[in-house]
Amino acid sequence: MRAPPGQRGFTLVEMLIVLAIIGVLAGAVALSVGSVTRAPSVEAEARRLATRLQAAADDAMLGDRTIAFTIEKDGYGFATVNGKEMVPRTDAGLAFHRLPAGMVVTLNVTPPIVLGVDGAGQPLSAVLESGKQRWVVTYDGMTATAMPAPKT
Repeated sequence: MRAPPGQRGFTLVEMLIVLAIIGVLAGAVALSVGSVTRAPSVEAEARRLATRLQAAADDAMLGDRTIAFTIEKDGYGFATVNGKEMVPRTDAGLAFHRLPAGMVVTLNVTPPIVLGVDGAGQPLSAVLESGKQRWVVTYDGMTATAMPAPKT
């Protein structure tokens, strides 16, 4: 038996959206498992920030909503922008994250940083440091990466 033409399965776009959502959720789970099993380091925090920035950018694009990256002296988080109001995110992957004691984040732009629905977020560079350890997280509007800071 053949199904009627309009009922033959999922479209490619629907499958890509489902895969992207699964990827974002898998990243959130990986972040939560990793934080329990290892001691905090600048490298781990930089990679966590890059992963969370990427997840927030993907969520903004797939969810058709504007998300802002916010930072405070002891940590960072994300908020959904509703008109002129910013509603802090409380879901596990995008909720406020408190940095370990002694760790500092310095941005090259003034927060909040908007991650747009069209995949064209505001670029940023964040330096995470503690003692002699320094890592840089860059976000070009589409992709977030973490790497050791150049020696000065």
